[in-house]
Amino acid sequence: MTVAADADHAGLAPERVFALVVGIESYGVGADWNLRGPARDAVRFAEWLTGPAGVPPGNVRLFLSPLPAPPVVPPRPRPTPQSYARRVGAAEAGPDGAPPRPCPGTPGPPSANGGQPRAALPGPVRLPAARPATSREIEDALLRELPACDGDLLLIYWAGHGYAGDHDQLLLPFADASAPPIRHLDLDSVLRFWRSSKVHQRFRRVVSIGDACRLDVRSGVRSTFGRVDYGTGRPVRGRRTFVLYAAQPGLPAQNLDGGGRLTDTLLARLAGRSLDDSLRHLPDIAREVHADLAALADRGQAWQQIQWRISDWDGNPVLDDGWPDEPAGAPRLDDQAWAELDRLLPGPGLPPDAYRAYRWAFEAAGCAPPGPVLPAAEPMAVVRDLDHRLGSADRRLPLPLAFVRYLAAREADPVRAERLADWVRRTGGRLGAEAVPAPPAPERDGRAELHVELTESSDEDAYLARIWLHRRGFEALWESGRPLPLRAVRAELLRQLFGPAVGPDLRRIEFHVPEPLLEEEFERWPLPTRGRRSAELGSAYEVLVRCPDERTHQSGRRWRRKWAWYREHGGRHPDAVHALTEGSALDPGLADRLGAEGHPVCALLDRHAAPVAERLELVLDAGLPIAVWRRTGGARPAACARPAGRTADRPEDRPADLPGCPAESGLAVLLAPGAGPGDAPGDDGNGLDLDRLPAAVWKLRIGAAAGSCAGCPGARRLGLLWDDPDHRPQTRSLS
Repeated sequence: MTVAADADHAGLAPERVFALVVGIESYGVGADWNLRGPARDAVRFAEWLTGPAGVPPGNVRLFLSPLPAPPVVPPRPRPTPQSYARRVGAAEAGPDGAPPRPCPGTPGPPSANGGQPRAALPGPVRLPAARPATSREIEDALLRELPACDGDLLLIYWAGHGYAGDHDQLLLPFADASAPPIRHLDLDSVLRFWRSSKVHQRFRRVVSIGDACRLDVRSGVRSTFGRVDYGTGRPVRGRRTFVLYAAQPGLPAQNLDGGGRLTDTLLARLAGRSLDDSLRHLPDIAREVHADLAALADRGQAWQQIQWRISDWDGNPVLDDGWPDEPAGAPRLDDQAWAELDRLLPGPGLPPDAYRAYRWAFEAAGCAPPGPVLPAAEPMAVVRDLDHRLGSADRRLPLPLAFVRYLAAREADPVRAERLADWVRRTGGRLGAEAVPAPPAPERDGRAELHVELTESSDEDAYLARIWLHRRGFEALWESGRPLPLRAVRAELLRQLFGPAVGPDLRRIEFHVPEPLLEEEFERWPLPTRGRRSAELGSAYEVLVRCPDERTHQSGRRWRRKWAWYREHGGRHPDAVHALTEGSALDPGLADRLGAEGHPVCALLDRHAAPVAERLELVLDAGLPIAVWRRTGGARPAACARPAGRTADRPEDRPADLPGCPAESGLAVLLAPGAGPGDAPGDDGNGLDLDRLPAAVWKLRIGAAAGSCAGCPGARRLGLLWDDPDHRPQTRSLS
């Protein structure tokens, strides 16, 4: 069927249409973001709505942030895709911690008026009064004012700067966007809101037109955008959305002198059409606009490629005449599956291991893994995202089934775990899907670990000590009974390592210590290898320290909340890590700021003038469960490199073509996937993965940093704090 045959579009009355129209030229970030044209485009679009389309002015919400009228300037030369690409390349990433530079306004061919500037805003005709295009004004209209209206269709038009998020969602900064995080509208989140029961009136259709760039926020500036989620209710069947983007994800949109290329082309196609006729033939109009842009491209006057989609009530594509056939893939969930799953999945909030389940669903179906961030903050919204993606073309494995199967395998409640697994079996059988493979076992299951607890005593430099072995549970091996010096604890640890209880499968040793012992280099304790030969403990095992007994009061609450966030969102999330570098200030409020939310969960303590002990105290106060630091303090280690067995002890003695040791890089670079031989680069470009952090530190301790000497202090002398509140032995006395 075609859109024209849709009963919901038949005879659409203009009085039943509401619109939100936004044009932003001036931003609070600064003059670098100025972009001439969007406010004028928004007025032109509103004039079409209230003129030929016949929408009552009272149904239109107009938000403008215009620039003053420009001075008269001579015509500028016509741009080329190459010159524009050079400008955009410089625009994608600002300095660290700075807002991203916007997509530059791009001049077009000389205008017919001989280069005279167009007016900033044409005189309004039958238009409502414009409001400021600020976050408060727009969100209030879009999330509260308009949902209370009684209409059939909502039309959203937005002209201004735009970015593409981790899942290609369109991020639209508000006029009051200033210092990071940049306040913005997440268009995908808005559309999910309008497709849900949060909007109680009719509104069977939402049309969105974004004349904005879709530059990639993952290209060095993602930390400047926070997460936005407007929440959703239950999906409402029958609601559809039509979205028209001015550019493909990651690409700019062309901006002419005083107007966007998409808006100019679209309004030319809408001229003379009624509202009902325009809405009936939206896909056809989009194709016409696409053809117009292609013709302009042939003449060297345009290069952008638009994108559009129609989605039904749960975000899935709808087939219409002339649209390509839906690609082969896994079957979609049916109504029964949605109804049953809605009762099984918790909400609000994400279950533990939600991101790992999301990522594994793609791996199980043989698909490329997604980005480092979940698409939504509620489990049912995550399932809708997976159902929309279809999965592999040659597999009948629905991604939602794999996602729920993983959650079932990690569920602590056996009754609830069986209900989730049963839903997967019954739904897969009813849909004719292939069987879901078994998810991988939790990493700690079956992993052999030694846990060494050291407790301060009244004797100076002596500690009460206990040792446990963990495989599938904790087994007490030994306790001191009296305070012992560290050398005696070391001797007992070696005795247990080579005793009958601990086999060759031992992988990790965890030291539970008081705060002062965080600076003890346990990883460098000698380990006999053969005869009089010895190695370091950290070259044979993953050696880490913990401070569970220091996690009291408010810092303890922060610690547990942050670990729960890490369980939900995984170790690839861009907000998971905070780097404390040479230029970072250690002000009194830093611990409270770091501890205020579930993220960050990890601190990278790079070279800094402050003592290591002071920075580790900040980590504990903020409740951060994970930290990596250089044990060399504030001193910069000598550069080292050893190609063909040679060592350059001083940088000035190193050959000119010899790269510096990677150990002199920042910790984020040193620990990223691919830093050592045999390491695979990060498959999603996110760099550091906290799930692999203990193994990454271990590889560096055994000299695995590419190009570094085996004795390089920067590569080996790393401390690792890894404090899991859910993985602790019972501390009752063994006597």
